[in-house]
Amino acid sequence: MITRRAAAAAVLTAATVVSGTALGAQSASAAESLPVSGADYRISSYAGGALQWVSPNAGGDVVVRDWNESSVQQTWTIRDEGNGTWSIKVPGTNNAVDRDRGRNTVGSWNYIGADNQRWWLENTSTGNGRAWLLHSVSDGNLCLTRGADLGTTVTGCNAGDLAQSWNLDRNTATTPPTAGRPTIDLDYSQAPDLGPWLEQQKRTVADYYPKISSLITRGAFAAPTYFRIIMDPTLTKNPAYTTKNLGNGVMEIHVNIGYTRANKGDTGFLVHEAVHVAVWNNPARGHDWWLGEGLADWVRDYNFQPGTGAQHFGPDDHYDSGYQATARFIDYVSKTYNQPDLAYRLNTTDYDGSIWARLTGKSPEQLWNEMPK
Repeated sequence: MITRRAAAAAVLTAATVVSGTALGAQSASAAESLPVSGADYRISSYAGGALQWVSPNAGGDVVVRDWNESSVQQTWTIRDEGNGTWSIKVPGTNNAVDRDRGRNTVGSWNYIGADNQRWWLENTSTGNGRAWLLHSVSDGNLCLTRGADLGTTVTGCNAGDLAQSWNLDRNTATTPPTAGRPTIDLDYSQAPDLGPWLEQQKRTVADYYPKISSLITRGAFAAPTYFRIIMDPTLTKNPAYTTKNLGNGVMEIHVNIGYTRANKGDTGFLVHEAVHVAVWNNPARGHDWWLGEGLADWVRDYNFQPGTGAQHFGPDDHYDSGYQATARFIDYVSKTYNQPDLAYRLNTTDYDGSIWARLTGKSPEQLWNEMPK
């Protein structure tokens, strides 16, 4: 088993942490520039997702959700409050990210300049020196942390903890490469010869995971940002399958060892399974199986590895056959009828069959019949 933090052994830069004392980022060897005071930023977690306010009113929650460039709730105004300390406010309000001293939870409250509403920044080596720890001024040994439940809290500072490592990107910035990037554990204990191969695929899947979100979730719900890939000797038919471990609640991709040994050039099947992971929390996930499999194949065959999807089908194939038939159908309709958001709409809508007529004026049967085969 590869430990969850093995790839994140970042070290603290040269800064002395004194409880209750704001030393400021100028005490660290900062590779990343300090924020521009009064400017709007998006704050993304190296454990995945972006910091988001729930309500513009005092008392609102501060949570982490999938990076979404169109969401104003993921925009924060960062202001220099003097002595190397900073406030993080909901834009257009006086409500700031606030540490509850008793419970160490985090919310948004009216800013009065209190120590538990101010933060000092420590630049770390994570992400080529781009990451920041956000120390609470009221206790410099505590840092803003992304919770496993996608809430926020403050916990003991650890520069090697991706859940405490944050990017600060100007509101006009494009999606940073770390936004939405998951943490993936591997278990190849049953096939150690495949360890190097799986380590390489892990990086590819993690890098592509934010793209999956941009294609079919777009922050409509929280995609899991931690999952496991397991080499499973009991799996002998399908290349892989995705499930949720009922014992610990962790998403798992189980991989067919024999298939992998014979198809080391295939990363696409893992991307297909990563789509299933990404949409697991979807309130509309109960839609027909064929649509879920078609969407996963569409991401793989028309986006991750474009041009590999099947173009010819037999008499028994139909738009709701799932997998490649459905994937080709989705791609055809989206391009022919100028519906670039079709996959997203299908994924986030309780499917009732009427969506095709609403978007194209035609039934799915009519669309399937006209599609070149």
